Amino acid sequence: MRKVRLEKIDAHLKEELKDEVFRKAFELERAKVVLAQKIAELRQNKHLKQSDLAAKMGVSQQFISQIETGREKNLTIETLIKIAKSLGREINISFPKVSGHRHSYLKVT
Repeated sequence: MRKVRLEKIDAHLKEELKDEVFRKAFELERAKVVLAQKIAELRQNKHLKQSDLAAKMGVSQQFISQIETGREKNLTIETLIKIAKSLGREINISFPKVSGHRHSYLKVT
């Protein structure tokens, strides 16, 4: 991969996203990061440490860390429901239509 100057990263990314294989991998990683950040944000808003959330869920602190850094490869809906319940939240899954321009396939609110 060639070096890219920081001020040209947007143009470089736009060009790379034309490649379908790259775009799919990028969208998957972006979705993982968005979800991981949201889980960490919700935990912090509850003033919980990773170890506190882990105890509520009956898992290890390392597992929570892996989720919040996007390194957990097998994050299931069951686990997401446990996280949500432990944080006093619900899960809302929807499949809205995609408009004419490209979107990320994951919206976390």
